[in-house]
Amino acid sequence: MEPEAAKKLSVTSSPRSALDPSRPWPWVSYHDPAWYATPWEVASDEDLADAAVRLAIRYLLSQTGPNVKICRSAALVEAAAKRVMADVVAEARTQRYSWGRIGEQLGVPRTAAQKRFGGAPTAERAQTLEDQYTRMRDFVKSAELHPEMYGDLDEDEDGYELRVTRDRCVRRRRGQTIDPLDQLHKVLPRRRRETGAPKE
Repeated sequence: MEPEAAKKLSVTSSPRSALDPSRPWPWVSYHDPAWYATPWEVASDEDLADAAVRLAIRYLLSQTGPNVKICRSAALVEAAAKRVMADVVAEARTQRYSWGRIGEQLGVPRTAAQKRFGGAPTAERAQTLEDQYTRMRDFVKSAELHPEMYGDLDEDEDGYELRVTRDRCVRRRRGQTIDPLDQLHKVLPRRRRETGAPKE
């Protein structure tokens, strides 16, 4: 790299430049394409999370009307993350995660996690999740009945994932356990009986 080019790069990449609103944003913009070529093997958890948020913002910008701009998209993603966080914790509880384990993963004490998420999901949120499931289920059913309109779901990556998600939801709603953590509390006691291992 030429010395002058290196000098320009160091100036435009300086964190100080972002403090001046008259200068261009020197880093990756949320208007930029996704980081498909990023070397993920050297990325931190924070890097990956930032990339996921960028993808979410770009998805909203591509799917919503012209009134949803970049700041509005970011606000929607932030609000959704809070709602989904409560959903994730509630699901973890159905998989026998302890409040201590949840708190450890959230970086907060057990009592703080339980106080914040102990009432999730609310009746209103449960209805929203039910409505989302119903719309997804009905779409997949319609696509299966009318392949001439929607094409073969198995030949489309998104369509295939929708069908798999629908099938997993149906199995769980019938009381089946399909994830390892669902069965953890049932498997351990049987192994203890078979091996004579002491209780943990």
